[in-house]
Amino acid sequence: MPLTKICAAFAILAAASLTFAARDARAQNPSLAVGPQYGTVHVYVGPGELEHFTNSLVATFGGSKMQALAVTVTPTPSETLWQAVVTPVGSFSAFGFKTPIPYPFGRERTGYLVSDFDAAVTSAKTNHADIVVAPFPDPIGRDVIVVWPGGVSMQLYWHNTPPHAPPLHSVPDNRVYISPDRTDEFVRDYGAFAQAKVISDDGNAPGIEIGQPNDSYRRVQMESQFGKITVLATDGHLPYPYGHEITGYGVDDLADTLAKAKAAGVTVVAAPYDAGGRRAAMVQFPGGFIAEIHSGATQ
Repeated sequence: MPLTKICAAFAILAAASLTFAARDARAQNPSLAVGPQYGTVHVYVGPGELEHFTNSLVATFGGSKMQALAVTVTPTPSETLWQAVVTPVGSFSAFGFKTPIPYPFGRERTGYLVSDFDAAVTSAKTNHADIVVAPFPDPIGRDVIVVWPGGVSMQLYWHNTPPHAPPLHSVPDNRVYISPDRTDEFVRDYGAFAQAKVISDDGNAPGIEIGQPNDSYRRVQMESQFGKITVLATDGHLPYPYGHEITGYGVDDLADTLAKAKAAGVTVVAAPYDAGGRRAAMVQFPGGFIAEIHSGATQ
């Protein structure tokens, strides 16, 4: 059972400014998204690190995981250990390849469940996405990998039998770093595909959010039925670990979550800071996966 399928529909972007015609089009054409609880982050670790990584996720966020399976998730020969993890703040597909990873797998950030696969592929092409892995079947559905302007890669997938999952306690932010020159193009094209709404477009966001406390940058936040996405338009002069994280996870109590994370072998790689109405930190899980974790303003 190619696990690439347990991936789901998460954040797929938005338009910087939506015209009345675009709003009418959204009303006439149902969203291709199924729901943010079906958006799954893809994490690639060494096969010997898989259990440690997935255990640390559950210890940090709660939830549960399934037993690791040896599967083929690519259209060409390969073998990986795969484990699905479901938490209240987001889902994960963790891969520990036992063979070399076929190109370009490993570059896709997330998997998004779509309601109509052929329509999703057509829409992606219409909205300037490159199809880098052509549609291929798996035992329970179909998959494709696309790359959008700005270089953001994602998987779109569809199940023969619709899955059922409860809503998330907190919908994660898909954090996308893009050059200022491609930001508008990315927001426009993803917005059209996802029928997303721009929640905010701040050209003077606090630079501490990207490790540049003395500067500012442009931050665009969008929402759609796929979930949330935060576009960070930067010059690329980023200190470690900024830019390495894929997702930001919202929790009720940051201090409590970080304590659980540390006890599970997670390392804090950027100390907690306050900005943009939230308190946030960067952590690295066993196996190398880096994430932002945030809660409301200073606790």
